[in-house]
Amino acid sequence: MHILVSGVRHRTAPIEVREKFALLEGEVSAALKVLRACAGIEECAILTTCNRTEIYAVVRDTELGLQSVQQFYKIFKGLDIVPYRQYTFNLLHEDAVSHLFRVASGLDSLIIGEGQIMGQIKETLALAQREKTVGLLLDKLFKAALSVGKRVRTETGLSDKDVSVSLAAFHFAKQQDAQLMDRRIALIGGGKMAEIVMSLFKQGMSPEQQANVVVLNRSQARLDELCERYGYRGYTWDQLDTVLEHAEVLFVATGAPHVVLGKADFEGRGSKLVIDIAVPRNVDARVAELSDIQLFNTDDLAGVNGFSGEAQRQIKQQAQSILEEECIAFQQWRMSLSVVPTLTRLREKVESIRQAELAANPALGKQYELIDVVSKNLIRKILHDPTVRLKSSRNLAEIYQQASVLSHLFDIDLSTDVDNATAEPAPLWDNTASA
Repeated sequence: MHILVSGVRHRTAPIEVREKFALLEGEVSAALKVLRACAGIEECAILTTCNRTEIYAVVRDTELGLQSVQQFYKIFKGLDIVPYRQYTFNLLHEDAVSHLFRVASGLDSLIIGEGQIMGQIKETLALAQREKTVGLLLDKLFKAALSVGKRVRTETGLSDKDVSVSLAAFHFAKQQDAQLMDRRIALIGGGKMAEIVMSLFKQGMSPEQQANVVVLNRSQARLDELCERYGYRGYTWDQLDTVLEHAEVLFVATGAPHVVLGKADFEGRGSKLVIDIAVPRNVDARVAELSDIQLFNTDDLAGVNGFSGEAQRQIKQQAQSILEEECIAFQQWRMSLSVVPTLTRLREKVESIRQAELAANPALGKQYELIDVVSKNLIRKILHDPTVRLKSSRNLAEIYQQASVLSHLFDIDLSTDVDNATAEPAPLWDNTASA
């Protein structure tokens, strides 16, 4: 059984490619069902954020697994990924494990230390659990990743700063316009990312400045909720022209999976700074062709964070030691699974012998309970050392050999354990990328 990850992320693909692979929050449940039904996919989970769409799967045949990922995109999104192969990445085994650990730690984020990814990984696992598409391996992998992420953030100081794409967009806008807080600002959208921007303006503005901030949303109920919480004026979508006419700065992050603002919407409306932090993008890229419009998207936020170059270097160095240690621990656990059937059969056989001996001696009388307890403890202690030694080896071939010898010496039949695979890991496919 092999773990693979296949997808696109900001390090390998520009936003115009990432948005083709993107899955909306409400689509993932259905996507998991389609993916799990593809040939050779034993377990699966899909991590989708504004910076990445990554499929995690457990497969027996890696080539078939990769073909099934390609088939999934054709079925679910009508997307042929072959023309985009140069932008995709595929990782197997230790590389796949290490990659998810780095992602959870915030080291692979567009903005180093970005904290929202931890919540997104939790949601990814919870959804896959609800849809019953994860089993032993992916469940353990994602839980281990959350633990590793927490450890890295705590021990390296990454958790000392509250970092997110929305926060980076806010600081980026301030870099572009020193008088940002005095501008007429429109916040278009009502999701998590848009709301973070709203709160940042609320914290940094005077009441007079806040009076120049408006929120535009399609849902009247959500609009009323946001305006009550932050004190901004609200506009519905049919009032878009009014908002665009007066706003000098726009932050756009709607839940729409397509462009909602085009070139014609901005023509003749004066100079504007537009920050589109949605993926897929909500603002047509051709808007940038207008001479009086400054248009930016999430790719422009790379490198915007609160850590200096030296601080980043030290954080990455400390994190690398933790990641190496945790990857070894996970691989150790994974390899130990190969001897579980042997150890289980061994315990069952010894236990059956113990019970048979007790049953064959009815004359034990009052001593039965005492001997029952003592014999159980004796067997547990005898089996402790071989159990620990089998599970602690870091050499997979050695584990198989020792388990085979144990099975032979104790005449243990493992023929019914179809999952007790002993094949060496298959080689990586050609299209691989380093984590």
